[in-house]
Amino acid sequence: MKIPENMLFEAKNRDSEPLYTLPTRALAIGWLVSESIAVGIWPLIGPAVGFDARGTRWALIGALLAATIGGLGLLALMPWKPRRSGDLPTYWLAATTGRLLLIPGVAFLLYSATQPPDKPYVLGLAVASLALLTVEVPLIAKAMLRQITLEESAARASEASESSDG
Repeated sequence: MKIPENMLFEAKNRDSEPLYTLPTRALAIGWLVSESIAVGIWPLIGPAVGFDARGTRWALIGALLAATIGGLGLLALMPWKPRRSGDLPTYWLAATTGRLLLIPGVAFLLYSATQPPDKPYVLGLAVASLALLTVEVPLIAKAMLRQITLEESAARASEASESSDG
């Protein structure tokens, strides 16, 4: 079946789209802080919520696993690399989805091999995953809004100077 010419997608020139980067340093620090908190809380709250030493250790392992995969996902995103404004959300969504699929996949393999206690292990995984997202989402959103605002104000200033020249 042949597709009619008027229904084919035509690639448009995207050279005018602004390039944005993500706040690499802030994301790295945010990852480090979220990992430290997500891993470091278990020796304190593990016994408080009734986990024995083995359960607390597996909560730590789960948190460390999720935090490590989360950090690798941030590296895969390459936040320092300039990307077109229309592409950046797609790359971030792909990296986040990849992490959210990889964490349970790797966790399942480790679970199948070692049979850790369910509740502590899953809670460790969940806390670390949510901690990273809690830090990462506002950082990316603020950076994008700041860059868009700067781009818009520069465009308005350029338009104003062109209209006053003419």
